[in-house]
Order: sequence, then C-alpha cells, then structure tokens
Amino acid sequence: MRDLDWASTPLGPSSTWPGVLRTSVHLMLASKQPMYLAWTPDLIALYNDAYRPILGADKHPAALGARTADIFGQDGYPELKPVFDAALRGESAAFENLLVPLVRHGYLEECYFDVGYTPVYVDQHVAGVFSSVNETTERVLSARRTRTLAALTAALLGATDPQDVVQAALTVAGDNPHDLPCLLVYVPTAEGALELGGAAGLSDEQTVPWRHAPRAWLKAAGKQVIPVPPLATGPWADPVTQFLVVTLTPSGEARPLGVLAVGLNPRKHLDDAYRDFLHLFSGQLTSALRTARLTGELQQRNAELDARNRALDAFEEWTRDLTIYLEPDDLVGRAQALIGSLIPLDAAVYYEQEGGRWFMKRMLGEYGNAELRRAHEQGLPHATTMNLRTPFETGEPYYQDMYDENTDHMAPHMTHVTATAMVPLRTSRGTRGIFGLAVFGRVGWPAVDRTVIETVGRSLSLALDRAEQVTELARERERLAGQSAALASVNEELEAFAYSVSHDLRTPVRHIQGFNVLLRKSFGAGLDAKATRYLEVVDEAAVRMNTLIDAMLDLSRTSRQPLRVGMVDLGALVASVRGDMELDMLARKVTWHVQPLPLVTGDNDLLRQVVLNLLSNALKYTRGREEAVIEVWAEARPDAWAVFVRDNGVGFDPRYQDKLFGVFQRLHRADEFEGTGVGLTTVRRIITRHEGQVSAYGVPGEGATFGFTLPRALPPDSGAGTHPMP
Repeated sequence: MRDLDWASTPLGPSSTWPGVLRTSVHLMLASKQPMYLAWTPDLIALYNDAYRPILGADKHPAALGARTADIFGQDGYPELKPVFDAALRGESAAFENLLVPLVRHGYLEECYFDVGYTPVYVDQHVAGVFSSVNETTERVLSARRTRTLAALTAALLGATDPQDVVQAALTVAGDNPHDLPCLLVYVPTAEGALELGGAAGLSDEQTVPWRHAPRAWLKAAGKQVIPVPPLATGPWADPVTQFLVVTLTPSGEARPLGVLAVGLNPRKHLDDAYRDFLHLFSGQLTSALRTARLTGELQQRNAELDARNRALDAFEEWTRDLTIYLEPDDLVGRAQALIGSLIPLDAAVYYEQEGGRWFMKRMLGEYGNAELRRAHEQGLPHATTMNLRTPFETGEPYYQDMYDENTDHMAPHMTHVTATAMVPLRTSRGTRGIFGLAVFGRVGWPAVDRTVIETVGRSLSLALDRAEQVTELARERERLAGQSAALASVNEELEAFAYSVSHDLRTPVRHIQGFNVLLRKSFGAGLDAKATRYLEVVDEAAVRMNTLIDAMLDLSRTSRQPLRVGMVDLGALVASVRGDMELDMLARKVTWHVQPLPLVTGDNDLLRQVVLNLLSNALKYTRGREEAVIEVWAEARPDAWAVFVRDNGVGFDPRYQDKLFGVFQRLHRADEFEGTGVGLTTVRRIITRHEGQVSAYGVPGEGATFGFTLPRALPPDSGAGTHPMP
C-alpha cells in the first residue's frame, strides 16, 4: 500500500486524502481483523494484510486502488451491489455465513463470510463504506458435512439389504447437493458383476454411459479422481468435471462390496477436509453393505437349519429384551440423559398432546419458577403455545437462539429462559410428542449442538416407533415369524447405536483405571519390572486423559458463562495467586519483581484464571534455573491497560508463537514439562471476551514474556456479558 502510486488512482496522492480517510486507513492497517474500505461512490478499494487471504493470489495486489466492481465484478459483487449502494446512502448492514463466490485460487470458489457494512462520513456526507469481514467457509462446510454424516447414520439404521443401503445414500446425497452434486452406487448382482444400483443428481440420460462400472474403476484400489465430460448437475451453474471413485472394500478383505462414484463440487477443490468427509461417507456405506451381506448369509444359514423355528426363538427373545429395556418412558429418559451429557442444559422436557393441551410426560432438570410449573401441570394450550405448535405442524425442529417471551404468551413466567429447541418425535402413526430443551443464561444453538439434538431426536423417533409396534407385533407373531431374524438384526443395530452414544468420555477412562487396579491385585508380587512399568504407563495415560477432559470442560465453561463485570484489583489478584502457589516454591529460589498494578474493568473470577495460568507457566518453565526471576508489570495505553509477565525460563522459538494459544498446542515435550496445552487457550478466550488481545515473545534459553490488554472500560453495548464465545 505504501509503494502504490496513489496519484495514478482516483483517490490521488495520499497527502491529499481527507483526515477521515487517513484515520480509517490507519485503524484498518493496525487491526488483525480482515477489513476492507471502499472509498468514493466508485468504491475504490483499500484493505489490510488480514484481508489478503480472502482475495488470494488472483486479486492481490492488483485490487489496491481499484474499483470494487472491477475487482469482484465476476464474483459475488453483482449480488452485493445493492448492499454497497445502501451503505453509500447511510444504511448499515450485517450478515452471517453470507455466500459470496470468489475467484481467488484460479477457480470460482464457494465461500462464506460474517460481514458488516458501515458507512463512513466526511462532513455529514457518506464518503465510503467500511467492511469488517470474517471468513466462515470451513465452519459452514464442516457443519453441513456433519449433518450429512449424521443423516446417513440414521438412514442406514435397519438397512438389511444392499438396495436399502443404496437408497439411504441417494436420499442423503439429495439433501447435500453442494458436497455431493451427483452420486453413483454400484452393487454386485447375483452373478457377482457390479451394476449401477442407483444414482442421485443425474437424469436417466446422463447415467447411460455408467450403467456398468468401468473396468478402470475396478482395477484401482482405494480412491481415485477421474475426469468426466461436463455434467450439468448440482446447485451451481458450473458443471461437474470430476468424479472421486471409491471401491467399497471392508478392511481385511480383497473383494469389494460395491463402488461409489461421487461428483466433486466444482466450487470446492478436493482438500483434506473434503477428502475426509468423503472417506467417512464411503466408510459408512462399506460397513452397511458388509452388515447387509452378513445378514443375508445368516438368513440363508437359518433357512438351511430350520428357518421357521430359529426365527420364532429369535423373535421371542427380541420381544423380551424390548419389553425390559425399551419402554417408551425409559427411551425418553435415556435420550434426555444422553443429550444432557453432551450439551449444557437446564431443562429437557418431553410433551404429549391430550385434548388440545400439551402435558409434560417426563422431565430432566428444573422449571425455574413455581408459576411455570403450575402452568405445565394445567397443560399448555396447543393453539397459543407456538413453541410446541410450530414443530408439531411443520414436522421440523424449531430453534430459538434467543427465546422470545411472546412466543408462548407466558412472559411473566419465562423471563429466565434464554434459548429453546423443540424437536418433533414422529413415528409411523404421526407425531407422538415434542422433545423440548431449554437453557437459562446463555443464547444460541451452535451447529454442532443442533446436529447432536437432531441425531438423538431421529434415533429416539425410530425407537419409539418400534416400541409402539410391540403390541401389534406380538398379536401378529405367527404372520411375522419369517421376518423375525431381520427384525432381530435391526434391534441389535439400534441397541449398538444407543450404547455407543450413551457413554461419555469418562466411562472408558474409569474402566481402564479400574481394571488396571484389578490386574495389579490379581498378579500381586508376581509382576516383573516390565509389566509393572506397562501398568504405570496405562495409569499415567488415563490420568492425563482425565486431565484433558477436565481442561476442555473448563475451557468450555470459560467460553459460555456470562461475564460478571466489575472493578478488579490486579495487584490483589497477583498477590492472592502467589499465595496459592507458595507450596510450589518452597524448595526453589524465586525472585519476584511485581510493579504496582492498576484497577481494571472485568470479571474477577475469569481474570484470576488468566493470572493463575500465566504465573503458573512462569514457575513451571523456570524450574531448571538456579534462581527463577519473574517480573509482572503494566503499561498504560490510550484506551487500554497492557499487563505483562516475564520469566528467565527455557523460552521458545518466536517462529511458533502463533501456535501457543491454540488448543493442545505445545512447544515442549510432555516429559519435559507437564501440562494439557489448554491453559493459554483459556487465557486467550477470556481476554477476547473482555475485548482485549494476548501476546507472547520468547527466546530459546533466555525466557519468555506473555502479555494481555484490557480496555479501560468495556462498552455497555458490547454484549460481552451476555453472549458466549463461538
């Protein structure tokens, strides 16, 4: 930007620019946030370094000083021009996950952004448009792909025939035409040849060349990218020109169970994330085809060994298990407990409708006040309780990221409810009930949470549907005897699914530790040194796993709990933390240089975590020094306080300082210094929530300095106290 001849642009020499423009450019260049400034009605472009990756090598540096229409005219600008025009008229705008196609790596790419547009005034006239931008492409694509994989899991439940597997894949592909614009699935015929079992996203005419799997596809094991003639399919105007061909071969087997050919998104190159998604997608199909094959083989053997008697025995055993373990109320309770273990909730309520009113049938958590409890005991009117009526009538989950008190006409009793999610539970007989979730004190349902909620809702609907049919199945046992083996297989698969998702991370770790103790007791003094060491390694790994789980939970709570903003005495915080660490310093020589520290505005408990992490790290990484020297001081800046902690420890290579604040990012081996790699991530999130910044500087062998800034006062409209970090 400094070297550009601005005199050759419509803006003229920078020395002639108005003060507002110069100030805006100065603030923009100093920011780590991607920013774009379009000046004059021609929207002449200026931007900072953080914005360069958004442009890519195709546009930077030619975009500097160019008209926005010339830079993005072939991309997303035609659709955004009304937004820029409105901003030039003085109207601000903001968008989340806005689709803006860009040519920046040699092709038109599917890109998403959180972006805000703000008019910039000179002498009460709009002179330009200021945009703050955050690319969310990976987040949007990840959530979309996660939903697809979850839907495939649900669709494959009960698939006992290869054609059922094919149909599940085609149905799920139809709901994600971006990542799966077209799909070809080949399965073996009775003679063993692979023929097209089904196609998604392609017309009958388009599939004619691929009725039979090409021999080249069968010869290459694993995955291969195949160029194909342009195919008009998917949501984009761009044709599909490449297939990813995958042989569906189970691990340890040589014979493929099928072949999957996926048309690749023409607006997203096959990167690692895209490749991983397709790997998981094809892996689920391989597993389902293998299960279908085994089911067929089992049915054939049963037929040879008196199929009718064996089927009847299997049906009776399955019916007993269903009666004992899968009562509808127990199913709902298990689902509530499962979601409660995965998502922070205050209430999980299951409703059923009776006589035009909704009644609570099972609840985990609390109502929050007595009046809300009484309203539920009397029944909630279907006509006016829109939080229940909407999902019942649409058949789709209904989320309120920020609960509207007018939704259910119970405003006096619902002031503590901040977000709700309502999932209809549909069986073959219709909507059985509503699975409701509520939180008090936080807002929003992240994409990952929604995926969990909807996956559990689908599986619960399937299980309730099966439970509803128990009576009918019992009455018609003789007629259904021939199908009992297939139904038993469905039950086993659903049980396996329910088991796998009902255990949290702590259960297997607890089992590892418990059996390790039992092993020691069983062998007693008979354990040799090597075996003893092996058991110690297992214990250490389990303890570390628990530590990591605790650290991640602490990190999550740090991001979600509201800020309680007040005046915080940093000097007193440092003194208190030092007192708590006295035991760690008894056998060491530690010299402290703590300068007077200011009063700041923030959350006392969260800032204590920041101080504790930084001082603990300083003590830890000076452990090898004869005398540890730790300095703490603050610097006053125009609109913020900067606080620093410096030590004379092992330091770090400054080339890797950007990795320090990432989750599980460590620059030293675990056998050198203990830790989880989460402490500095916690520091960064807390300081970010306080609208500050973190920094780190180190020299190997000479020590490290960590710092953070805090605004002199948090803006009253910042929302930092009510919104969790994403």
